Amino acid sequence: MRPGDRPPPFRPAAVDLAAAILVFGGLLGFSQLAVGAYVVTGSLPAKDPILGVAFIAYAVSIALGVLIRVGRGWLAALNFALLVALLYLPAAGRPLMLMLVLGHALAALILARHRRWFSEMRAWRKPDP
Repeated sequence: MRPGDRPPPFRPAAVDLAAAILVFGGLLGFSQLAVGAYVVTGSLPAKDPILGVAFIAYAVSIALGVLIRVGRGWLAALNFALLVALLYLPAAGRPLMLMLVLGHALAALILARHRRWFSEMRAWRKPDP
């Protein structure tokens, strides 16, 4: 425990699920980069500029997944999850891409639903006057 010797607010299991979705999406993307598979839409071979953007996006996904688990980065993670769901949408005809669209949309819904927990965590971190 840290601030003021108060216990931190209980983290909902759904927040862990949202974090896992973001981390899984990033790791899956890195595995696609490692084997030279398709990036983002799943339908176009990755070119050099796209590879750089994809590398950054997958790293951000993992970082945001870790951050939301500790109660930080709520708005960035929410926006990122929605953006990724939209980017995967054109390739939603493939089962894996459909899973990623639905997973990231679910993560965004979870983050929106549990906004209060993130506010409570921010208040918990503030020192007592």
